[in-house]
Amino acid sequence: MMSEIPYNNRMIFVGECIDNIDPMGLGRIRAVLKTENTNDREKSVNSTIGAFEKWTSKDPFVVRPLLPVFINTSPKKGEFVHLMYSNSDDKSNKDKFYISGVFSSLTNLKQEPYDSAVSNSNLGSRNKQQKQLRNPKTGIEFESSNKGVYSKPDDISIDGRGSADIVVKDNTVLLRAGKFNGSPTPNVYPVGNNNRSFIQLSKFNKKTVYGDPEKLYKFKYRHKPIKILVEYNVINPDNNSNAYTGGIYIYTLTPSERNGSESFGLTTNVEDSKNLYQKFDFLALTVNDLTRLINEIINGVSERLVPDLSNITTSVKPLGPFRLRGGGNSIFPIYFRPQPSLYNKLASETSQTNEKLFIYNLMSGVKSIPSDLTPGYGLIYDESKRGDVPFTPEKNEIIPEKEVLLNNTASIMGGDYVYLLSHKSNKTSTGKINISDTLYGIEEYTLSDEIEPKTSSTVRGEELVELLNLMVQFVIGHVHPYHGMVPDSTSTNGVTADKLLSELRNANQKILNKYIRIN
Repeated sequence: MMSEIPYNNRMIFVGECIDNIDPMGLGRIRAVLKTENTNDREKSVNSTIGAFEKWTSKDPFVVRPLLPVFINTSPKKGEFVHLMYSNSDDKSNKDKFYISGVFSSLTNLKQEPYDSAVSNSNLGSRNKQQKQLRNPKTGIEFESSNKGVYSKPDDISIDGRGSADIVVKDNTVLLRAGKFNGSPTPNVYPVGNNNRSFIQLSKFNKKTVYGDPEKLYKFKYRHKPIKILVEYNVINPDNNSNAYTGGIYIYTLTPSERNGSESFGLTTNVEDSKNLYQKFDFLALTVNDLTRLINEIINGVSERLVPDLSNITTSVKPLGPFRLRGGGNSIFPIYFRPQPSLYNKLASETSQTNEKLFIYNLMSGVKSIPSDLTPGYGLIYDESKRGDVPFTPEKNEIIPEKEVLLNNTASIMGGDYVYLLSHKSNKTSTGKINISDTLYGIEEYTLSDEIEPKTSSTVRGEELVELLNLMVQFVIGHVHPYHGMVPDSTSTNGVTADKLLSELRNANQKILNKYIRIN
């Protein structure tokens, strides 16, 4: 333990509160120096002036608050206090004062004994340090759930021992109760309560102004995962005899994040999703015959038909009957393209000119429909063979907003329940509210037993006007079949009796607010 300041050089002394129930209500306490024994001090006084009564002028332990009586910050019994004497050489003099002492953590405001309170001082150098609230570098709470519970360093606050406080910011005053749930727990920072009771008074330097609604349209595309992939490949694109050999492959695709129609393309890598369904080998085909073969197979897949290959001179070797299972659009969307290894030769610096020319000519002729805008590759979305993803226009209403420089003030009150009471008003059916003996605060049982049954729900203005307008429209637009008959159930302006009765039934929930009550 570090040494204390020499006794004779001290101005402020360390003490402990032993009693705070001042019969005068002036905020006085009875306190003892931690350097002296209370019993010894009493014996010394008794031997000098005789027996004394507590809180009298002869009581040697009575200490006055240094702060004015308008501010009450009396410590609890057992808590740390700072003691000051007008004459430090005479600790028995009457002119002695106190200031409520330090706390080791905001979590201990409920009550903290002396031995714990000194944790952050020389006297408590061996004590375990309390948990930090904020990051010392950023000033942000370590736990987001604690944000806003305690005042920030630049603001001024008056904190209660529980969940109530007053916070004064630059242009805002907050009066809060229930800022966290439950009771404070030492070294555990509480979780903020959004349902606190509060009054907020604020001055703002700007105001958000909203314009008239604007209708905008956006397109919602109906993307689907690719079900079937058709790829074609030529193993000898560099031959000069117009006799090409290769294969045409039909794959089913296992669903994955890369297989959606919104992003699938010529070079999309789906090797880990491809499942070979059928293969067509071809040998020594001309570019024209090969183009026809690829188109026949693409169209055969989209139409669920075995392609007619009789007019093509080739050795076609299917691995099995060409039948795709499923009805409706179960095989769609379909995508067709050259195998990436073939397509990449177009951009390769090592590819020969005749190779590139052949691939270009081949892809130019491969189309699902004659008007296909992307020859050689593309999407077949559904049975109509459309090559684009359909979309649905969606109408959105946008309300433009802007901020204008404007001094304006706001008063806000909030809580689970809000009661607005007038001493001069009363609910005629239940009588006047009795709030006698509540000068120091209204307890919950008074709310439940006295105030709740003698108050009424407030009314939502706009919703009430809406109901009144509906009633007026029905009245001025009603017609009778003939004289003496009840009116038709539908008025001339379209308001029905059923609609009116429905709104009346919903009025208790829609128009009345039972959580904001008045007398």
